[in-house]
Amino acid sequence: MLPEIHANLLVNDSQLGDSLNQAVHQGRRGDFGLLLALISEDARDLPRIDEPKNEQGEPDWRRYFDLPATNPLYANEEDALRAPQLSALAGGLHQDSLRLLLAMRAEPLRVSDRALPAEVSGNLNPRTLARLDGSLKTGLMVQPERMLDVLNAVHATA
Repeated sequence: MLPEIHANLLVNDSQLGDSLNQAVHQGRRGDFGLLLALISEDARDLPRIDEPKNEQGEPDWRRYFDLPATNPLYANEEDALRAPQLSALAGGLHQDSLRLLLAMRAEPLRVSDRALPAEVSGNLNPRTLARLDGSLKTGLMVQPERMLDVLNAVHATA
């Protein structure tokens, strides 16, 4: 049974033979990275993906995986023009067309950046409502005089 396992799985680096060394000498970086990832458990040795970059220089995974744009949070002019079309489809019982349009671009959650529908705001907890209103303070108050008291107390007990 042991020879069958060795034939199908990479158990140790001796199974690679000279291929790792040849990849280095022939300048095949992709093969070297792949072979090294096979024998190493360190995540830094995994082969890199050449991902597309956006304007800020960060990876643009949406473009790399051909994902659609994120659903909008606020309505814009396009949504005001699209609303009668969606209403007509819903009124005419064209459910397949309506689902297709909503799958391509969902309805925004908020009509503007100020108004939140009552159906949504009624289901939010007070912390989330305060965060949306901008009245939630997430940072801690800085009190250097208290910190000095704590450090003096720790130093006195040591």
